Amino acid sequence: MEHAKDITDGHFSALGMLITDASLTADEPALVEVQDGLQWLHRHYLDVDALDGAQREQRGRILGLIDVVHWALRRLPSGLQLALQPDGHAARFLVAVCRRRGMSNQQLAAELGTDETEISRVGRKLLSAGVVWKRKEWRRNSWEITPRGREYLETSGLLPEESPDPLPEVPRPERPVVRSSDPGLHDRRREPGPDHPGPDHSGHDHPGPSRERPRRG
Repeated sequence: MEHAKDITDGHFSALGMLITDASLTADEPALVEVQDGLQWLHRHYLDVDALDGAQREQRGRILGLIDVVHWALRRLPSGLQLALQPDGHAARFLVAVCRRRGMSNQQLAAELGTDETEISRVGRKLLSAGVVWKRKEWRRNSWEITPRGREYLETSGLLPEESPDPLPEVPRPERPVVRSSDPGLHDRRREPGPDHPGPDHSGHDHPGPSRERPRRG
């Protein structure tokens, strides 16, 4: 961009993708380089008095990206200054979801020997720090570690050793599906009742009461 005459939407899109990727992967050197480049761009291209409308808009977008990079750097594991106790619930939570993706609140509570209320509290803390992800699957939470969380485990020495037989990912719950082509669907719906008493001992159905309306005289 330093040799470009105009800053286009394509340039801003490329910067946005670069910042997002670097933030998700906890790539601190890339974020620092982007921050330096944006500050240089602001000083040499847009930090002047007489700006037209398009230049003012570009300056605002550059200042916005500088703020985004600043907070991305602050939220890196090194910037967050997480100090999790190795035997505490937060550290064990992070190690558990690193070893096995998709664990639920109930499974984590059993793993850590605590209740689901404590798991929710610890999960919110780790989620705000950007070291875990949470998604909703049917009626349960599913937790996974982020690249930033894995980076923290590596730098803090808490990353579990790779097992020759890694634990499988927790299967996702599936909603029951009932298809109209199911041969037993019709029989299940025709349960014994006043309109369909059901078969007698001979295996034949008894006719239900007539639904014919009485005739008016």
